[in-house]
Amino acid sequence: MAQGADPILLEAQKPLGGLETVKPVAERLPNEFEPVPIQWRGFEITPLLISSQIIDTNIYAASTNEETDTITSLAPSVFVNKDVGRHEFNASVGADMKKYWSNTDEDVFNFNTKFGGTLEARHDITLPFELTYNSGHEKRGQNFSANFSKKPIAFDSFGAAFGITYNPNRLSLSLVGRHGGIEFENGTNRAGQTVVREDGDRTFNDIEIGASYDILPNHTPFISFNLGNIKYDRRSFQGGGFNGPKRDSNNMGVLAGWKLAYKGIIEGTIALGYGERNYDDNALEDIKTSRVATNINWNVTKKATLNLGLERSIKEDNQLLQGLVLTQGRLGLDYEFLHNLFYNAYLNYSYLDFQAGNREDDVFSAGTGLRYMISPRFSVSGDYDFISRDSSALGLDYDRHQFMVRLHTRF
Repeated sequence: MAQGADPILLEAQKPLGGLETVKPVAERLPNEFEPVPIQWRGFEITPLLISSQIIDTNIYAASTNEETDTITSLAPSVFVNKDVGRHEFNASVGADMKKYWSNTDEDVFNFNTKFGGTLEARHDITLPFELTYNSGHEKRGQNFSANFSKKPIAFDSFGAAFGITYNPNRLSLSLVGRHGGIEFENGTNRAGQTVVREDGDRTFNDIEIGASYDILPNHTPFISFNLGNIKYDRRSFQGGGFNGPKRDSNNMGVLAGWKLAYKGIIEGTIALGYGERNYDDNALEDIKTSRVATNINWNVTKKATLNLGLERSIKEDNQLLQGLVLTQGRLGLDYEFLHNLFYNAYLNYSYLDFQAGNREDDVFSAGTGLRYMISPRFSVSGDYDFISRDSSALGLDYDRHQFMVRLHTRF
């Protein structure tokens, strides 16, 4: 959702284990194709380069005057892991460079960095932490406004999270605090008018308390409760200046569910809850809604995995005066044709209920692809993606096809 400042993910609970757990097809590789990290003075270094050729039939995600272009993309990254005694540290740096053959105004360079790890204070107390910094651009398909900028809007974001987890036995207790922010540059539309995004500059704070209990091997009920706030640097841009409401808000949510893994056949999480966002400005209506967070992997056979995902949550976007409620469902299939040839397909439907006005969006997407493992260092894939948005707001419907060929290179 348009690089919003939602809290970064920091897993504080123990992962599910057990001898019966089998990975989904998409996460499995034969031993001869498993990448081997570079070992240097106790560091494990995993570099990767993904080079892509993409044909996009609607690069601006526009309802009229669709523009087709070919895009060359290079995405280098490196992941480093280091164990120091009982402590674990990791870092990653990545970039994404896109070059458009005809529409050069769309060229972008993005990069991201992350440093994190887990400190073990005692055998039953761990301290996970994470620091991130990203520099990127809004994606055209995430435009919620008809005022399109000539070039993609740039932004910088940062995040920090620190937690403590206590695992005396089957019980797990966790406390995680998060802080972050995002800042946008303004743009210019093709008429030479300013496209203001800096009224979306904001910071957020969030604290989450969680508890879980292993009642059976690989069966773990859990509950989490979070409180947070979002503070904007300035009022929303209206009437030629920052004269609109200031979108500061306080947030609360609770989520309860079940983590499970059964005989290597089914694994995942099922959770339900409640969330609300209360705005400081009386001109903005508070949002209250149910929450759903479900992700299930079902190994139908040894070669096929079905994935079902359901989500319902409140989202914040820099282009919106108020937030929206996102309801999303996904059905995916991963299939192993050969030990080195993998197939995937998915269907995705999203319903966006905008809290300001009567706007509603339906977004449907589907895709399919093949990936061929040549060696531990090289693999090639071909993918097709389709996305369609039907919006009650005028001029924001669009259809988009993307055809991609990618080469994955590990050094």
